[in-house]
Amino acid sequence: MSDKRTQIIEASIDLFANSGFWNTPTSKITKHAKVSTGTLFNYFTSKDALIDEVYLQLKQEQATHIAAGYPADGSVKERSEHLWFRYIDWGIHFPVRYRLLKQLKLSDLISETARQQSMSEWGFSSSLLPDGVATGVFRDIPTELIGMLCFAQLESAVNYATAHHLADMSLTKHIARTFEIFWAGVTS
Repeated sequence: MSDKRTQIIEASIDLFANSGFWNTPTSKITKHAKVSTGTLFNYFTSKDALIDEVYLQLKQEQATHIAAGYPADGSVKERSEHLWFRYIDWGIHFPVRYRLLKQLKLSDLISETARQQSMSEWGFSSSLLPDGVATGVFRDIPTELIGMLCFAQLESAVNYATAHHLADMSLTKHIARTFEIFWAGVTS
């Protein structure tokens, strides 16, 4: 990624997180990134295209963090636990990026193309839910519902840990407990 493109994306992340993407004009982004308006539009065709790129950047960073050390040959439980711990770890260590990504996911500004493209970042774990259902580890419910339950509980776990400033052993215990609660709810 070019330096100027990176500057624009990083400035956008900073400003979107502080002021909201709907309240941040491109003029403020270019000033914060120390680039001209023309430079911004050389890299991004519109503010919507820039918002899509910010979303994709954050999704890629999150997926890369979570994928590190992923036990691809591990059991369904080992793979699930890895995802659980790494997801919460990313949310705790990158709270501004985590909160902004959450806002962007809920926004109707993200294009369907960007949403679909971001799913490719999770290819390393794409077989997890189907494997869990096929092997009878997970309850016989749609994999989409298992995924929705998982992400709702993950967000709750990150929000609680952040609000209570959990760290070190208390954070580790929190992550382990919340995983146990999730696991008990979706397994047969």
